[in-house]
Amino acid sequence: MKRNPIIAGMLSLIIPGLGQIYRGDGRKGARILCAAIVIANINIIVLLLISLANPITPPLSDAKNTLWAYWIPRTVHDVSSFWSIAFWLWAVIDAIVTKAKPT
Repeated sequence: MKRNPIIAGMLSLIIPGLGQIYRGDGRKGARILCAAIVIANINIIVLLLISLANPITPPLSDAKNTLWAYWIPRTVHDVSSFWSIAFWLWAVIDAIVTKAKPT
């Protein structure tokens, strides 16, 4: 059965790793899916910590607690969000480029 790389890319766009599984590389697809779940959970936990620490963006002040309670978790969340998007795009491109394994 010939597997279409465009369909693999669209599947990975919906769920990271699904395109690799469709193309016949189940182990790689499962690893990508697990990594995407871990990254998403880290983002959710950090976002929860931000909202619990201070639901309103604090004004720039000299308070020592402002840096640790709001800005450090916010920066971690922003950086991890950027890398999760980059990871997702990589998974889509990898699903398109990876050669299908024969069945």
